[in-house]
Amino acid sequence: LGWIYGSVTEDILTGFKMHTRGWRSIYCMPKRAAFKGSAPINLSDRLNQVLRWALGSVEIFMSRHCPIWYGYGGGLKWLERFAYINTIVYPFTSLPLIA
Repeated sequence: LGWIYGSVTEDILTGFKMHTRGWRSIYCMPKRAAFKGSAPINLSDRLNQVLRWALGSVEIFMSRHCPIWYGYGGGLKWLERFAYINTIVYPFTSLPLIA
């Protein structure tokens, strides 16, 4: 399958493509932290991160990989599809706030 490049939210897109091809995933919570990451330390960086995620979600929504219609007949369960749809439509929920 490989890694999906060219998307701001390549992690969501890669996971979605893997799930549509029948791969399964589990939530792992080890006693010790397996990875150390970094998080935004100020409001400006946090807002940039949220904007990047929102743009990536809209990008997936407008692409041929949109979970609303992509991957039927594959290995994606209905609850997984619902979770992916929820992930990509959340930026649109802010429209009533700015209208």
